[in-house]
Amino acid sequence: MRSPSLLARLVLAITVAELIVLFLVWPSVTILVTYLGLAATESNTVWAEFHAIEVIENALRKDSDGSVHIEATPALRAYQARNPNFRFAIIDERSGAALAGSSEELARVLPSGGAIISIKTYFRISNDPDPDARGVYMRMTTPNYSMVIHGYALHPEDLIAVMRAHTDIAQLVPFSPYVVFAIIGSWLATRFGLAPLYAAKERLAKIDLSSIDQRIDAAKAPKEIAPLLDAINAALARLEDGAKRQRRFTANAAHELLTPIAILRARLDAPNEPGFLSDLGRDMRRMQSVVEQLLVLARGAERGRLAVADLDLGALARHIIADYLPLIVDSGRSIALDPPAAPVIVRANGQALECMLSNLINNALRAEPLGGTIVLRVGPDARLEVIDHGEGVAASEQDLVFEPFWRRTETTRGAGLGLSIVKELAEKQGGGVYVTQTPGGGATFGLAFPSP
Repeated sequence: MRSPSLLARLVLAITVAELIVLFLVWPSVTILVTYLGLAATESNTVWAEFHAIEVIENALRKDSDGSVHIEATPALRAYQARNPNFRFAIIDERSGAALAGSSEELARVLPSGGAIISIKTYFRISNDPDPDARGVYMRMTTPNYSMVIHGYALHPEDLIAVMRAHTDIAQLVPFSPYVVFAIIGSWLATRFGLAPLYAAKERLAKIDLSSIDQRIDAAKAPKEIAPLLDAINAALARLEDGAKRQRRFTANAAHELLTPIAILRARLDAPNEPGFLSDLGRDMRRMQSVVEQLLVLARGAERGRLAVADLDLGALARHIIADYLPLIVDSGRSIALDPPAAPVIVRANGQALECMLSNLINNALRAEPLGGTIVLRVGPDARLEVIDHGEGVAASEQDLVFEPFWRRTETTRGAGLGLSIVKELAEKQGGGVYVTQTPGGGATFGLAFPSP
């Protein structure tokens, strides 16, 4: 199930906040300000009447004949204890008589009829010892009865009754139009504020791989939304770069495979030529090498970090030299090992490390002049370097040599995948690869690994 929209969430949050302010925060602050004597009202007792009226109404009990009487409930006794000057009177409007327990003095101040029928009246008693004492006369919700109270004072516990009065259904119904307008107003304001996001959504919906170069205009967006749109544009830029790399990879892979396939087809047209089988085998090995290296790159893009273990760099270098020695000798070159003074243990994947070192040696063999010597150096700082004395790598090309299919010229031998595979595998083991100039001429390719 989809979560609610941001617009619905904001409208709900704003509406709830407005209602909380209206029915909770505003009364609380008003009461507090009045209680502290900071309000413009004449007396802070205006908020005390809610609890007093509630206590009296809850003390009324109906008799079997429909009349009522006042019961001295625990709440009434507690309220009178907190307010020693509190008095009340309940009048039966049918007979004009005050119920038992009413204050006779207050009963006499009730309106005595006439053309004007009072519904709710506030009053003071002249010569009252307490100048802040107030009273209120009102018709009760109980039919045919009126109430007058006097001498109530505001206490902290009275605030709960004020809250209940403000959330009563009789109070909420008149405010229902306000609630409706609050929802509509919140929706309109939020919809206007989110307009840039809706525009960005429409723009994003039209972007695909063929139009990934498009961007969202964040210049006119609010400052709260602009960083999000900038982040989306940055993500689109990264996706565009990745798509371009993928297209270059696909094109270069097709190009690299096209040449040996064309050569192979040409050879198949002349199967009787001398050396046909040996040439065929060489062409197949070249195609296999290109495909295997493409698979290494593809799998590397899918997988995370490679599993690593503790390995001795010096022992691995000796093993690789022993494997490559016949090939190096046949090529008219030699190889030397510059070993460490003590074992150098690194955290690496054995098979990946052999593949990386093999690629670096093959690269050095192509660069090393005839009769020259390739050097494998194992450093105590968890580094393994393959040194040749060829043309070297210019500073402007030291980053390019690790790009897939990059070759200095079209006549450069190889598919241009070996060094990119070395970089890919090194990074997946938490290490790195670098290239520097060999003193006296040539290139030094190095591998750096994390120590245990």
